[in-house]
Amino acid sequence: MSGVGIEPTARSLKGSCSTTELPARTNYCSCMHPHLETCLSIVLDSTKDAGADARTRHDPSKWSLVEIVEHLSRAYSGTAKGFERCIQQGAPLATATTFTQRLQQFVVIGLGFFPKGRQAPKHIIPTGELDLSAVIDASRRNLAWLDEAAIKTRQMLGSGKMLDHPILGALTVDQWLKFHEVHTHHHARQIARGRS
Repeated sequence: MSGVGIEPTARSLKGSCSTTELPARTNYCSCMHPHLETCLSIVLDSTKDAGADARTRHDPSKWSLVEIVEHLSRAYSGTAKGFERCIQQGAPLATATTFTQRLQQFVVIGLGFFPKGRQAPKHIIPTGELDLSAVIDASRRNLAWLDEAAIKTRQMLGSGKMLDHPILGALTVDQWLKFHEVHTHHHARQIARGRS
């Protein structure tokens, strides 16, 4: 499954619980960064009691519930991979930020506003080939992986700008984690509208 951006194995967190210890349905995991705990809680809450139609697109132009969760999972794993590349290089991979990117960072990360109508980068577009249980499990694993990678990156390389977002530009580790919380909230609202 790693070909679709979902890591097949659980990665344990240093000095914390492993992803295999996480219950199937929980509102939080006290072993992750608070932004990532929030992401997991949002994913689980927004998919609770989802039925067989979770893979169905009620509007052909919009992703199904399963596709949204797969998209989020792929986003989490993509950032974890990026952090691991920084560790392998032994240096941040961030480039200079433009004024426009700094303004966008303020809006998205500072204010928590995620603009509508953005096209997702190709590597995090869902395949639609997985079921709900598989994408929830992948989200749980990938959030734990992201948490572990974030801890290691911060310990090894510090708190400065670390890795580029394709639109927002260079972000610190903490900005990346906050970005994922804002991004997950954005899609939770889409899920709620689709399920109402």
